[in-house]
Amino acid sequence: MIAGGGVMFLLSGCFLMVSPEHPCGEIPQVRPGDAGYYQLSDGDDFSCMRIHLPPDSVPRPVPAAVIFPGGAYGVLAIDKEGNDYARFLNRYGIAGIVVKYPLGSLFGHFRRHPDMLNAAQRAIRLTRCYAPQLGIDPHKIGVMGSSAGGHLAGLAIVCDNRPDPRAADPVERLSARPDFAILCYPVVTMEGERAHKLSRSNLIGDTPSSELQRELSLEQQIPDDCPPVFLWTTREDRTVDPENSRMLEIALLRKNIPHRFILYERGPHGMGLLSPSEAEKYPETAKWSLEMIKFLREQGILAPQPEAK
Repeated sequence: MIAGGGVMFLLSGCFLMVSPEHPCGEIPQVRPGDAGYYQLSDGDDFSCMRIHLPPDSVPRPVPAAVIFPGGAYGVLAIDKEGNDYARFLNRYGIAGIVVKYPLGSLFGHFRRHPDMLNAAQRAIRLTRCYAPQLGIDPHKIGVMGSSAGGHLAGLAIVCDNRPDPRAADPVERLSARPDFAILCYPVVTMEGERAHKLSRSNLIGDTPSSELQRELSLEQQIPDDCPPVFLWTTREDRTVDPENSRMLEIALLRKNIPHRFILYERGPHGMGLLSPSEAEKYPETAKWSLEMIKFLREQGILAPQPEAK
């Protein structure tokens, strides 16, 4: 989500904490002695993550979604497209891991690809590594992203995510392949007029090669073993052309990948879960989150809903 006047608000939530009720002390701390901040890799005190776990009453192990907030690779909508999603997923017995990843702007010290992808894959591997102590099913760890965060979630699917069995770091010996993907009004292509130019610029600069643009265009790179994908956007999105999502759906159809694509008629870009007033204005679009839960049940990520007695 791009918010013209909300930069300070977004920045105020940019450091992500592991919930104190469920500390994961073996994850490296951003600052020695500070149990609130957890980094993804040694020497990187920018990239980190916050872990939201369902209530203890939910039977373990639970599925997990590693969440990448949007913001055109320049800022992060940490709450609206991160922590809010995680809290919603918790209600349905899904852990939410919200990731602060490198950015291509002043706020992110002008990082570029592959730094974003490296952070995303590291977050997936860490979640898989510490799954037993967190009560997470290591075989049901997916990704979720909105806008540019949706593109990053997509890169986690299409780019090389194999483990390195010879790595000195045991985390790197684990696969970074997601088991499912939830993509909300995502940036998809880096090519042509359909590309979201600010996201592309922040990710790969102003003069990227045609080869790099193609390599990072999700619709060009869907693998044969792509996990199930839930995908939605709106016709009224004027920020990220909805054709991005159509292009991705065509690519998923060509590979016979299990997926569901919903193109809602109404609603602007960056709605997240929709506020009460937005839900009243766009009631059909507001149903996307429940459709997502339904899809996860259909794919076996979540158990079937108990029948009413």
